[in-house]
Amino acid sequence: MFLIFSPYSFLFFSFYLLFLLSLFTIGSFYYFWVVMEILMLLFMGLSYTLFVSSYSQLMLYFLIQALSSFMLLISYVYCSSVFITISFLLKLSMFPFFMWYLNVAYRFPNFILWVASTLHKLPPMLMIKSFSLPIFGDLLWVSILFTLFVSGVMMLSVLDFRMVLVLSSIGNNSWFILSQMASSLVFLSFVFLYSLSLFMVLYQFDSLSKPVSQASLFPGPYFLSFWLLSLSGMPPFPMFYMKVLVIFTLLASFGLNYYFFLFLFFNSLLLMGYVQSFMKYFVYCYSSHLNYVMKY
Repeated sequence: MFLIFSPYSFLFFSFYLLFLLSLFTIGSFYYFWVVMEILMLLFMGLSYTLFVSSYSQLMLYFLIQALSSFMLLISYVYCSSVFITISFLLKLSMFPFFMWYLNVAYRFPNFILWVASTLHKLPPMLMIKSFSLPIFGDLLWVSILFTLFVSGVMMLSVLDFRMVLVLSSIGNNSWFILSQMASSLVFLSFVFLYSLSLFMVLYQFDSLSKPVSQASLFPGPYFLSFWLLSLSGMPPFPMFYMKVLVIFTLLASFGLNYYFFLFLFFNSLLLMGYVQSFMKYFVYCYSSHLNYVMKY
């Protein structure tokens, strides 16, 4: 299911974690870029061992990531803040470069979707933070706001639960960037708690495709509901306090501006998408349980 590793999968993932940790000790941009590309190759190797179909989607992911890395390197050499920002947005699949990610990530196995949504976002964000790369601020803020807005609206309009998780992964890129602006400690704490929440949601995700009997009604759906609401940032679940910490840290560092009002408004759309998915899931569980009782 979620963690069925072959020896090759375990080997690729072990080296992936090793190189990922090494990024925290690298002080040269060019060495960092090389290690980031090695991580991309290890991710491809890990994905190849876990995929059972849709290798064309995996190659599309690789080509777009390679293109964005090449653009990032050239932009750094020529000190172009606009193209550095565009490369950064393309690599993270943020607005307006997110449509390619929807079709690709939807076909990822659960574990690869988790890695692509969490660990694989760390290298570009650490690169921006570690080397203070020039970012075109207005363009970045427009992308942050519209990423939240578009992903929230699309979450309200889709019925497929897996697509909701992919859209939420895109929307939470905005939170990743804001937590990075706050501080390194807040950023790493946010990444850890978000990764844990998404891992638990995906771990319980397979129960959606199985009939819900009286024996299996508890506790699986309740565990999934807890972590899904945590992922949304609904109080009083863990991610709520982390998001509040991000907001208060940013307000203390940069003060209040109209970007924050727009950000909070658009984030409410994302929250509504999570709540709607939560309600649909419980309706599904109730109807499945009712059919089971009437049958037996």
